[in-house]
Amino acid sequence: MRSTPFIQTTRLLALAGALALAAPFAHATGAGFGANLIVNGDAEAGVGSSDGGLGSTPGWSLSSNFSTVRYGAGGGFPSASDAGPANRGLNFFAGGDSNGASRASQVIDLSAYAGAINSGKTQFDLAGWLGGYASQGDNAMLSATFLDAGGNVLGSASLAPVGAAERHSQTGLVARDTQGYVPVGAVTVGIALDMKRLDGSYNDGYADNLSFAIAPVPEPGTWAMLVGGLALLGGLAKRKQRKA
Repeated sequence: MRSTPFIQTTRLLALAGALALAAPFAHATGAGFGANLIVNGDAEAGVGSSDGGLGSTPGWSLSSNFSTVRYGAGGGFPSASDAGPANRGLNFFAGGDSNGASRASQVIDLSAYAGAINSGKTQFDLAGWLGGYASQGDNAMLSATFLDAGGNVLGSASLAPVGAAERHSQTGLVARDTQGYVPVGAVTVGIALDMKRLDGSYNDGYADNLSFAIAPVPEPGTWAMLVGGLALLGGLAKRKQRKA
């Protein structure tokens, strides 16, 4: 089918809009902007335990029997059919046996992004799947703490724990996500996954698919170009309808 001038204009505007949105990120993407900076955030780098015992958890500093467990492990752990991420892989994080609280942590170096961060126009996205076991109150919380070169805390963000009521007293994980601006002067961000036991002997705080990413905020002119193009497109559509 031959393209009409209207269709050709539509395609050009769509391309222009896409290029406009991508332009501010083109160089940044090559430097790692938009990528998940958490090492082994999906628990797949290690070998998950088949019974809730200690699994291997590369990339994290661990305390108090914190573990990596296989989906479907014996003892009522989350299975592949329970609520959770669609791309859950083989393993998830668990609080571990015989502890009231356990933690996995790591420090991410942000110095390579100093120019963008110190412009005051860099956003972060902190996300993950958090959950627990049946009607028990055990839970997981993910946090990010921004530090300057002297180790001073500049700001923080966290994903709230998922309680049993939110899971409808079913074993599984629920998606959490939060965004904000990276504080000017931040050179590192500390990521901490805290598991808390409220019931039973096993710490059934669960987590999977954890991510932390940063990206520069598009300049106002970028959005204006796209909005202007869409407005022109709408006007052309109306003129086309009147001529029909």
